[in-house]
Amino acid sequence: MRTTIEFSNEARRLVLGAGVALFAWFGGMAALVFFVQPRALIAFGPRAQLIAAAVGADASIVAIGEGFVAASADRGGLARRLYAGGAWFVWPALPPSCGRAK
Repeated sequence: MRTTIEFSNEARRLVLGAGVALFAWFGGMAALVFFVQPRALIAFGPRAQLIAAAVGADASIVAIGEGFVAASADRGGLARRLYAGGAWFVWPALPPSCGRAK
């Protein structure tokens, strides 16, 4: 016996709207690093590849975690260099005083 799940039109619109919002948010943040060129970025991908990419990009590693590396550099173009080094996704890093407890 096969079970099927049927969604109402409202549920479909909700899922579609959430998908569009998430795509816009993630895509917007990813595009922002090319226009604003912040000094600090968070790159996502395999850790070893990200470390090599940050070192190759002449960046200082600020933090390392499972699947991400936070790095900063004095010169612009860090996002491009991280992507060229194999980062899957690059986001701007928030400064320590931006909404975080001190």
